[in-house]
Amino acid sequence: MTRSLMEMWKLWIKTAVAFAGGALAMHMVRQAQENNVRFHTFSSAKIPTKADPIELLFISDIHRRRIADEILDMARERCDAVLIGGDLTERAAPKARTEENLQKLAELAPVFFVRGNNDEEVDQQWLAASLHKYGVSYLDNKQTTITIKETCVTIIGLSDRDYSEEELDKLFADKQDTYTIVLCHYPNVSHSLHGRDVDVMLCGHTHGGQIRVFGFGLEKKGGLVQEGGFLKLVSNGYGTTSVPLRLGAAPEVHAITIKPSTAKVEE
Repeated sequence: MTRSLMEMWKLWIKTAVAFAGGALAMHMVRQAQENNVRFHTFSSAKIPTKADPIELLFISDIHRRRIADEILDMARERCDAVLIGGDLTERAAPKARTEENLQKLAELAPVFFVRGNNDEEVDQQWLAASLHKYGVSYLDNKQTTITIKETCVTIIGLSDRDYSEEELDKLFADKQDTYTIVLCHYPNVSHSLHGRDVDVMLCGHTHGGQIRVFGFGLEKKGGLVQEGGFLKLVSNGYGTTSVPLRLGAAPEVHAITIKPSTAKVEE
């Protein structure tokens, strides 16, 4: 091969690599902006037999992202409560955008929030005031029992990364015999809940690894599993952190239906 042909060949390879890299980067940007809704149906004997199904919207790890109208339009038709699983905001998120997201969610239904690690980066007085402004229930290591369509549901918000048995005993004290949702940013807390009266745990934090190469990532991909006597739903989250890119771990929000029945799960 002549020198000129060799140079042309090298140039072609460099150009092809550059185009491939650019196409991959564009794909990662587009995937990070997707609006995927995962639908889940759970059933429990704790829901009265003749009760109407309970409809929940679960969203976590919003970070800097603005919640899309198509998500809100979907939820508007089927939402009894909104549960935010932490990282509502972060240091780099415009405060006005965070408040806009809160306002839009609060217009759907009562909102319940548990903090994540990135929420701790922002002015806590502003965050608390914003939550109060839009009527959001801040479950900072607290439990609350609400009535939805004549069904009592207990939501327990866990804000920390780990708990002692004594701390959990206090948090679960006086809990009624109701359908119980644990809302926690950190998936690993589930190990401390084994054997307790929990029906489902909703969490996020990991972003499903956010960028996965050939199926491998720094964190496990989100999903639904049975663990310790309850269901555990780990979300890939809706936004991104560090870089606004995703690969192999698509963003998602969750529309959850809870029906009366024996133990059965559909996903």
